[in-house]
Amino acid sequence: MRLPHPAWLALTILLAGCGGEPGSGGDAGPSAGGDGGGTAVDATPTAPVGDQVFATSVLHQVTIEVAAADLDTLDNDQTVRVPCTVTVDGATVAGAGCRKKGTSSVRPLSDKAGFTVKFDEFVPGARLDGLKKLAIDNAIQDPGLVSGHVAYEVFRRAGLPAPRTSHAVVTFNGTVKGVFVLEEATTPQYLAAHFGDGSGNLYEGPWDFAQGVAAADLKDEVEDLRSRADLEALSAVVLDSPDGEFEAAVRPLLDVDRFITNIAVELIACLWDNYAYIAWNYYLYDVPADHRFVMLPHGVNWPYYVADLDPLDLYTYPWGSQFPPGRLAERVRQVPALDAAFRAELARVARDAWDVGVLRARIDAVDTILHAAPLPGAAGAELAGIERGLDEARDFVTARKAYLTTRLGL
Repeated sequence: MRLPHPAWLALTILLAGCGGEPGSGGDAGPSAGGDGGGTAVDATPTAPVGDQVFATSVLHQVTIEVAAADLDTLDNDQTVRVPCTVTVDGATVAGAGCRKKGTSSVRPLSDKAGFTVKFDEFVPGARLDGLKKLAIDNAIQDPGLVSGHVAYEVFRRAGLPAPRTSHAVVTFNGTVKGVFVLEEATTPQYLAAHFGDGSGNLYEGPWDFAQGVAAADLKDEVEDLRSRADLEALSAVVLDSPDGEFEAAVRPLLDVDRFITNIAVELIACLWDNYAYIAWNYYLYDVPADHRFVMLPHGVNWPYYVADLDPLDLYTYPWGSQFPPGRLAERVRQVPALDAAFRAELARVARDAWDVGVLRARIDAVDTILHAAPLPGAAGAELAGIERGLDEARDFVTARKAYLTTRLGL
């Protein structure tokens, strides 16, 4: 199924200063996307950047073409982007750069490989629907392809930014590879849209404080000559401050209220491979406006549908006792005033953000677009398994609410 906007379909490359066309039912997204101190991507947009790509009312069509000479590099070196031509619903960017994505989910090109695409890698200023970058997730560990699609909606309903997602049939070098999840990338463009400035330090998990600041992945550290002094200051407080002094010491360095909401959502949604349970998939962003860190979700693509998982118990060790909870989450739970705030936020998120009707409707919408027309090739072969995964997701949403209502006394 194609997007219903002929003007958008006619575009081949969207350059800086161009916006998307009027909306088509996607998640609410940013209406501007600069790079902090750089040139604005959309100075006067007519619709949010990415409004077309992340429309949830259609099953998108994505094709990726890579020259034969670059296939070996693409298949075997995830540190290098190779030239590619990417088309989304008829809009094409030539000279983009792609590489395979994932760790445990990485697959060979002969299978169902996921990718990240930078549209301006080889053509400065190139955009697609205003976007500089796009994640094309194989969601190989998510049978229903909706774990992130649902969880990110809970983050948004709780008042936090989260990546937008949609679904697409992906064709690679002429072969249909299946149904994928399109996910908004956490880039300076994304950060500027949500925090007014995308130039701050961005650290990516998996990492936790006990590993030492030097082990954290700081984006663009070498290119931009970035300092880790901000994370060193936060780490010293997390590791060394007594409980009685922790809140006063950490608040100038961390948006504590946002962090509490973040871990509340993770625990409500059973996000077993994000920060609270294991300190894996997350970002820490140093917001330039006040130089306080915020935690941001990403990489939600492996469901843990355990409806009776106790959100008040940080020590369930879903991956085993060798993988402890995030230390910052532990510190919050160890300080009575912060723990009280956490418990109150847990109840608010469970009551207001975990809305069964809204979340099930989001799942149903995916089911609808998958059945709007016959799916080709590998996408059609996946359909029965996806349907079972969607049923499992629906059941989890309902059962989780029932458990939370009882456990938290809602």
